[in-house]
Amino acid sequence: MPEKLRWGIIGTGKMSTLFTRCLAGAKHVRLQAVASRNKEKAAKFAAEFNAPSFYGSYTELIKDKNVDVVYVGTPHTHHRDSVLSALANGKHVLCEKPMGVTLLECNEMIAMARKTNRVLLEAFMYRVHPQTIRLQEVLKSGRIGDIRTIRSAFCYGLFSDSYNVRLDKDLRGGGLYDVGCYCINFSRMVAGAEPTRVEALWKLGEESGVDETLSCIMQFPSGSLAMFDIGIRSTGNSYAEIIGSKGRIIIPNPWKPHPVKSSFHIYAEDKNEEVVINNGGNIYSLEADHLAEVVAGETKPLIPAKDAMNNAIVLEQIWKRIHGA
Repeated sequence: MPEKLRWGIIGTGKMSTLFTRCLAGAKHVRLQAVASRNKEKAAKFAAEFNAPSFYGSYTELIKDKNVDVVYVGTPHTHHRDSVLSALANGKHVLCEKPMGVTLLECNEMIAMARKTNRVLLEAFMYRVHPQTIRLQEVLKSGRIGDIRTIRSAFCYGLFSDSYNVRLDKDLRGGGLYDVGCYCINFSRMVAGAEPTRVEALWKLGEESGVDETLSCIMQFPSGSLAMFDIGIRSTGNSYAEIIGSKGRIIIPNPWKPHPVKSSFHIYAEDKNEEVVINNGGNIYSLEADHLAEVVAGETKPLIPAKDAMNNAIVLEQIWKRIHGA
């Protein structure tokens, strides 16, 4: 049985708030501390979630001997420094996706995790939910035959005129790094390989200068194709579809499966079936407990840090095409 790990939260934004709220439902977790560059924000966050300690700098939390695991929920470009520092100070780390904005950053973080013998996971929370695990089992069974086409989408709407880090080019804002990383990760998981060719089209926001709408197609060694659409100024839409030589699978909610009842549909030659997962659990609670189980040596990582490297290769390739650097 994994011991209860004491968590420190770096960052007090939307993702950190969502993740911390769900820690209460995890079995092997205890919230210990929170840090923000603004101490007042840290104090408010700590009061809301009953964290014993709060800090006005990330370094103070990282050096807190009462913290076992650090969750890094800062903007994309700030992940590297906090992750490296946390690992160097003996902490395990769960880093929000994408773990690094470049392959070089990912390599640095993974090397530090190996050097310090600490667990480093990338926070693709959908990967730990029973829905995704069951989907992988169906694919391995050959039920729908050889994979021909993978389709996915992740769209939502940012319509406020106020500042948002997701629209800040200097922080790798835009849909690509925010939600495109999910579709790339999913496509690679389903294909079981890395893309040999990547093509993309996009529309930049007039004011933001970042990709607010983007479509991409990837080709894999087998010849299978993966296509995805993302948008951050769009009506909400999420789905995934896998088409094989003998059937297809439709996943209505691939990224955030419902904790009580989720499902996907198989349309195959033998029969059509709805695969239902009852009481699969909250994705963020599952994510925290999964890390504890990995630390205890009870399971292998479902979201290993090394997987972030190949996601980063695709992300960086598209980013350079969009921005020319």
